[in-house]
Amino acid sequence: MKKLLRLFWEFFKISLFVVGGGYAIIVVADEVFGKKLKWLQEGELLDHLPVFQMIPGLIAGNTAIYTGLKVAGRLGAVVALAAVALPSIVIFLGVSCGYAFLPTENPWVESALLGLRSALTGVIFGTLIKGWRRSVVGWYGYVTVVLASLLLIVFGVNVVAVLVTAMLVGVVWAYCGGATPSRDDDSCGVELPPLSRVQKAFLIMVSLVALSVLTVFCGRMFWTFLKFGLLGFGGGYVLVPIYMQEFVGETAPLLRLHAEEFSNLMALTQITPGPVSVNAATFFGYRLSTAGMDQEISAFLFYARGVIGGVLATTALLLPSLFLLTIALTGIEKWKKSRFVRGLLFGVKPATNALILKAGVAFIGMSVLTWSAEPVFTVLSCPVHSCSIHPFSIVLALFAGWMLVKGRLSIMATIFLCAVFGALGHAATLLA
Repeated sequence: MKKLLRLFWEFFKISLFVVGGGYAIIVVADEVFGKKLKWLQEGELLDHLPVFQMIPGLIAGNTAIYTGLKVAGRLGAVVALAAVALPSIVIFLGVSCGYAFLPTENPWVESALLGLRSALTGVIFGTLIKGWRRSVVGWYGYVTVVLASLLLIVFGVNVVAVLVTAMLVGVVWAYCGGATPSRDDDSCGVELPPLSRVQKAFLIMVSLVALSVLTVFCGRMFWTFLKFGLLGFGGGYVLVPIYMQEFVGETAPLLRLHAEEFSNLMALTQITPGPVSVNAATFFGYRLSTAGMDQEISAFLFYARGVIGGVLATTALLLPSLFLLTIALTGIEKWKKSRFVRGLLFGVKPATNALILKAGVAFIGMSVLTWSAEPVFTVLSCPVHSCSIHPFSIVLALFAGWMLVKGRLSIMATIFLCAVFGALGHAATLLA
């Protein structure tokens, strides 16, 4: 019990005070559990980063699951994952409740948010550059990135369809004799005592009852975020275009947020503690649960329903990684040599770069470029709009990307600096 409490407290502190997402959290966790507490080998978590990226789920969540399994077994994985998610849930529920009161139309705040969005543009492309060599291997990887990018960005093909297609192509490639390079992951396995038949039956029964109840009362939202959790290969930025597809624009099936509101939200996820996608899931769960409700009728019921929705959405997002990573780590000798699994992962890894690129292109349109509302002329029945370029936003985006790639400043410091520079830019226009 003491070890479980310490495990929870350490991950809670890491998630509460470390801003910048999974990459920052794994570095700090490696220091705490490897160097300080000696529960793991120094550098063990960083060495296994490629494995955490190969399993669906957030890097921060997978880091917590691995550490919990090694330290305290299956219960330890649940405790560590809950500790990582809790600060994000609490803080972003507060953001969700008070978002409507944020003075986003104030010119100073608007300029600072533009700086944040510009920084996020640079951070996304910096993340793409940093992870390129790990995920794009050989000519197959380059072809997959190019084709997936064209399908997503140019032709607007559904994100889930592109990911599933990439997985299937990877499997076919593997069974046709194509090379699927993989690293030796012998040290990644975790030995756990096998569950008895009674324990297995109890877990299956509880899981079926819980899924049935959730499906009846909030099936669409729960299964939607469960799907997001299954598609989150390689970190939180992969989910950004999926979130945009489901929640942004007049044709979005779940919510219909404006692009500017979504970009402000993503900027806020970067400067608040916890993983980016967990913060966003909490916000979207809150909004989905309160959509169509009249706050004036019952303010308590409005906020209570939003809180429940935010917690439920975050839980659904994290569940797939908890089960899949536990199964993978306890049976790594079986699955790591499987042609099907290696082909599936080999196919999807380069495609995740196309998703990050799509997110980067979208944020360019929210920070660097401004499109006119009315089209200037029409070509082949397609309206063409005029475009304005913001050189100052380009400078901030390049600055943020450079800082991330070179590691000169933390992500948190870089984003805050860009927000300050954005506000100073507004002051400069007033003086001019």
